[in-house]
Amino acid sequence: MPQTNHEPLAPVNSSSQLRRVFKVILLGLIGATPTLFAQGVSTTGSVGLISLPAQSASDTIVSLPLHRPDVFRGTIASVAGSVVTLQRASFEADSLNGRFYLLLESGSGEGAWFPITDTSADTVTIDPGSGVGAGILVADVVVKVVPFWTLDTVFPNGKGVNASGSLLPVTRVLLPDRFGIGVRLAPSSSFLYYSGTDHGGEGWRKFGYAPTVKFDHQILPPGISLIVRHESGPGTVFENLGHVQTSSSSAILGNLAANAPQDHSLGSGIALPLTLADSRLVESGAFRASSAIDEPLDQVLIFDQTSPAKNRLPSSSYYYYSGSQNGGAGWRLLGDPSTIRDGAAVFQPARGFVIRKAAAANPVSVRWAVRPAYLDHP
Repeated sequence: MPQTNHEPLAPVNSSSQLRRVFKVILLGLIGATPTLFAQGVSTTGSVGLISLPAQSASDTIVSLPLHRPDVFRGTIASVAGSVVTLQRASFEADSLNGRFYLLLESGSGEGAWFPITDTSADTVTIDPGSGVGAGILVADVVVKVVPFWTLDTVFPNGKGVNASGSLLPVTRVLLPDRFGIGVRLAPSSSFLYYSGTDHGGEGWRKFGYAPTVKFDHQILPPGISLIVRHESGPGTVFENLGHVQTSSSSAILGNLAANAPQDHSLGSGIALPLTLADSRLVESGAFRASSAIDEPLDQVLIFDQTSPAKNRLPSSSYYYYSGSQNGGAGWRLLGDPSTIRDGAAVFQPARGFVIRKAAAANPVSVRWAVRPAYLDHP
């Protein structure tokens, strides 16, 4: 196992700040869903529990705004290609491979994360992915090493789902297609929690694979949304127990092919409701504004999950208008372009949403990063 190792650093934020964050969430969400409860303070931030109901015979689109406890926090000493040397690190060889990611907590790439593919005593080799991260991994940047969420850590022993005594699903957990081209993409994979004694006993199983193969350690990458689908059985409660991220939250947005629109199924990495204006989607360069007030380009798609339903369609679509009509530039709701919606808190903790990128002749990928206000106020 990796050795927990925290280099002494000036705190990114104080514990009192994060306690105040939880107090604000509690006051703002009493009697509503989702709810969040303060659990305490760790060395690198507060721990919280966000929960929301998953109704019977329904899809619940959820996300994971809180992360697992980090095993290292320190600074980058140097970078050579995809090999990052960390100051004062002390790892066992290969101990982080494939199960942990490097999270940037400062610098121009704050909030970016990279899967760790190899480990030595004081280095990690990362997967640079799309290449959008080029130039942000530099000396003196503060980083964390964080374990990925997995099916078994989000739903320990099947908690939060209805277990299946056979290989017929009572509850499915559906993961989004992160690499398919287009919109309205079908889930890439489907899992059930098997509670029987055959096929190697209890654990997570994946459709399309032999029932003896367990997927307890299936990785759930940061920033995605997933679907808890109750085919039958009672409703449950989805819970995300973890650490508040003490940096920006970020995601890579782009078109995967020329002249093709693209959906990104996402969840906010911030444990507070976030308004369209505060999301800084347009300012990031990752979201294109519309010059015509009634012809959206890129869109934010939101799902109303009040009533039970499967295969949910978006209940509302928001876009940014950059012109001068009807009060000028600002966020608009599709179907009601006369009202500016900058203050609409559409990004909710533990709720999934979709960013739909309009087709582009020359597709590019851009990092969307948003820094929560509570990190910048005493």
